[in-house]
Amino acid sequence: MNVSELARRLKVPTKELLEKLPELGFDIGKRAIKVDDRLVDKIIHAWADNRRKQQMKIESEKITEVKLGDKDGEKKELEKSIKIPNNIIVRELADKMAIPVNRLMVELMKNGIMGNLNQAIDFDTATIIGEDLGFKVEHLSDEEQDQTKVEKQDQKIKDIIKEKAGKADRPPVVVVMGHVDHGKTKLLDALRETNIIDTESGGITQHIGAYQARLNDRLITFLDTPGHEAFKAMRSRGSKIADVAIVIVAADDGLQPQTIESITLCQNEGIPFIIAINKIDKEDADEERIKKELSEINLLPEDWGGKTTCIPISAKQKTNLDTLLEMVLLIADMEELKADPKGQAAGTIIEAHKDKNEGPVATLLVQTGTLKVGDSVIVGHVVGKIKAIKDEFNKNLENAGPSKPVRILGLKEAPEVGDVLEVENDSKQLKKKQKEQIHNKPIRSLSAATIQSGNDDNEDKVPTLPIILKTDVVGSQEAIIEALEKLSTDKAKVKIIKAGLGNITDVDVMAAINAKAFLVGFHVKSAKSAELQAMDNNLEIKTYEIIYNLIDDVTAALEKIKIQEQLRVQLGEMEALAIFKTGKNFMVVGGKVTKGKVLNNSLVKIIRNDEIVDFGTITELQSNKEEVKEVMTGQECGVKYEGRGIVQVGDKLEFFQEETK
Repeated sequence: MNVSELARRLKVPTKELLEKLPELGFDIGKRAIKVDDRLVDKIIHAWADNRRKQQMKIESEKITEVKLGDKDGEKKELEKSIKIPNNIIVRELADKMAIPVNRLMVELMKNGIMGNLNQAIDFDTATIIGEDLGFKVEHLSDEEQDQTKVEKQDQKIKDIIKEKAGKADRPPVVVVMGHVDHGKTKLLDALRETNIIDTESGGITQHIGAYQARLNDRLITFLDTPGHEAFKAMRSRGSKIADVAIVIVAADDGLQPQTIESITLCQNEGIPFIIAINKIDKEDADEERIKKELSEINLLPEDWGGKTTCIPISAKQKTNLDTLLEMVLLIADMEELKADPKGQAAGTIIEAHKDKNEGPVATLLVQTGTLKVGDSVIVGHVVGKIKAIKDEFNKNLENAGPSKPVRILGLKEAPEVGDVLEVENDSKQLKKKQKEQIHNKPIRSLSAATIQSGNDDNEDKVPTLPIILKTDVVGSQEAIIEALEKLSTDKAKVKIIKAGLGNITDVDVMAAINAKAFLVGFHVKSAKSAELQAMDNNLEIKTYEIIYNLIDDVTAALEKIKIQEQLRVQLGEMEALAIFKTGKNFMVVGGKVTKGKVLNNSLVKIIRNDEIVDFGTITELQSNKEEVKEVMTGQECGVKYEGRGIVQVGDKLEFFQEETK
């Protein structure tokens, strides 16, 4: 083929072709007219490869220039970092990066990802895209995600209250906190002259209760929070929506872990608190001891010259309760608590559950405005129309004003505890807000409230106790899951494969059978059909009224499946001095114990030149021609060694036992 024709095919001047061919390994001469036909295809391929390499080099240089950027522009962008959860919506990722969503969509398409702005992408994908755009992407844990959500909710209700600020006084919201069995519910029982405590399992508060008491024609709203360690999340929730806290301490028991935690929560939230020293009617009550313990944590009582208000009370005998309430009202007056009872209501969900007759039921603390029957509301991503409002006595109300705790019916599903309720009677605005809430709803790759999947790296190594949990309310479910997850260790772990609200059903039983799971219920019952199905499949359904018992049983179940460790206990050493007999699978060896002791029926390893040559068992032990159970250091003995007959004079025999832990 003529060189000129080949140049035309390669779309390059003939002179340039002749100059480049030697670089590609084809030295046909700078004045050649023809090219061997057998080389034509090779030259074409080599030329194309070279052109691709040159193009890649040019693109690489362009990318390098873009990444370097100018000193005031792109370089700063590379220093930015964002934290995201396991999954994130495209629009939210763009917001975090503070870039137009269209720019992010283009980058996704470059990486072969076609989608829309409301599509969720996983962490790995977001990391790659983020780095391409100059961002360091870090992982946001589920705990951090939950904390972020809580902070957003707190800020949202604060903004709403500020926006709808009124001039009317509202009742103070008081949270009663403290250690388990120090008398929190008994105090509320006395204040309301009811018998709430008899309705609580074992006399222990299992849920947040919300009640109102009256003093001198003034209302006070009380929140009772459980004192058990497992309900830490519920106590924290109560402290965030209260104006004043009463931290109750038993005069006969002193400051306990939950007491300290409750005080810390109040200090962190900036809530004024009163120390109520309860059970002063008991013989072993010691008020001064309580005050001394308070002073040791830098809380000096007022009568000791400090600023901490301490009021001795007896909830049982109703001693000094008026004094306690007067102090609450005094603090409330100093705080100047105001609200607008004429506006649209807003408040916080403090409990939620599903009732088989009433459907989704939520306990709401109205914080501003007045909630009315018939109002359209949005709570998180849940919408509904208020069908009924009930007080703590289950009495129907037409409306509920600021600081009023009520149970509401009419939501389409049970909301999440801590969600903010807003009244929105404009249907278009309601749909718009719901859409925004759905888009902003956190996405978690694995949730304790859903069936978990995927393989854990340690799944095959660590025994796992799968649990299916059914509870009556969301708050209890959260607290129990948190408590159960703390039971996991590197020897055995808890895995919540499913959690839900309501009674135990056939579906729960089938799920437990298939997963070989521990099926537990808290404050719920089992359907008859579910019980029959469980009996037919030898599955035990465990239901509980008190959280202590639930945790104890799960702990016991974990103990049964823990990894068994073989611990090797060193006993002693012997030097082999003589071989008396050698059989097919045994030897009789004489020697002197040089360290520790030798026990009959112990295990032994044979060491020669500092290397282990074999293992065996001692089946007989003699000293002075008599059978003995042990021989101590410095004594000579004879042992019957069962194992390969390889022991030699001069070998060291190390004796040990194995124990299973």
